[in-house]
Amino acid sequence: MGWYPLLEALDRQLAAIAPAYVVQQVKTKFGSLSFYAQPSEDPSVYDEQFNDAIRAAEWKSIEACEDCGASGRQYVIRLWAWTLCPQHHADHARQN
Repeated sequence: MGWYPLLEALDRQLAAIAPAYVVQQVKTKFGSLSFYAQPSEDPSVYDEQFNDAIRAAEWKSIEACEDCGASGRQYVIRLWAWTLCPQHHADHARQN
């Protein structure tokens, strides 16, 4: 489950703002969601509302467990940053 609901909600928002939006990359970086997209194929198009929606989702990701979506916080485990709930933090700490 993890950040999937967050990504679903973001997709709905972005599609409402820019129906032909283009995703370039989605990844975890420093324990948070990094979402790279444009409102259209034209790189000169800029949409403040579109970018604000992405930034809001990225900020929400630093408070949600990337494994289950529950309330979480950032941890560093073996030099990697993760956003995890206490249970998944314990699981990752044991595995790594």
